[in-house]
Amino acid sequence: MQQKVKTDRKVILHGGSASAEAHLVDLSISGIGVTSSRGAKVGTELDAEFEVPALQRFITFKIHGKVTHRHNVGDEIYLHIEFMHMTHEEKTALQDFIDYKQRLSQSSKRTFD
Repeated sequence: MQQKVKTDRKVILHGGSASAEAHLVDLSISGIGVTSSRGAKVGTELDAEFEVPALQRFITFKIHGKVTHRHNVGDEIYLHIEFMHMTHEEKTALQDFIDYKQRLSQSSKRTFD
C-alpha cells in the first residue's frame, strides 16, 4: 500500500500557458493531492512546484505529472496528480518527508500512563 501523508503547503501548478496557486493537502512517493479554485481535466499534464523540509533542509520540487482524479470539495476542486518522471534524489527527499510526517503522527497517537 502506498504511504500517503496529510500536509498543508502551498503549491504552484503550471500547465500550458496558465499557472495557478493551490494547496498541497496530501503527498505520497507517487503523487500529490491538491485543492484549488481552478481545475484541470483528468489526463491533463501539469508541473507542480512545492517545497518541503527534507534531508535537514527545505527542498523545492518541480515535478511533472498527470491529473488522474478530480472532484469538488466545497468551493474548490481536488486534483490528484500522479508523478510521471522523478529522479532518485527527488524520491529520496520525498520519502524522508513522508517518514518524518509518519513519525509525527505516531508520536501524537501515543498515550501516557
